[in-house]
Amino acid sequence: MLITLADAARYVRQDSSDDDTLLTALIEAASDMVVNYLGSNAESWLASTGEPHEDSNGNVLYVPEAVKAATRYLVGWMYRNRDADPDKAWQPGYLPAPVTAMLYPLRDPTLA
Repeated sequence: MLITLADAARYVRQDSSDDDTLLTALIEAASDMVVNYLGSNAESWLASTGEPHEDSNGNVLYVPEAVKAATRYLVGWMYRNRDADPDKAWQPGYLPAPVTAMLYPLRDPTLA
């Protein structure tokens, strides 16, 4: 996971643990989407296990702040819009435009 549960809970302004299971699932999904978008550029800050480096307290290290911000935004977006895309921010096959804007300079472009 690219961000912690506590980080995501603060971002969505959750003040109880009622949605911790949902938030954890959203963090995992958002993290996968972000890493997939970034391609091989994500390898520099992922451990050989595919997970971000962590310190002895479980705090995520070495993940660029733009990646964390994009992951937070994506988790927050999915948390608020569980059943629909009211603003049509998400086109099929693409991440929401703000997430793409944050990650674009860090991505590994693929050749067509």
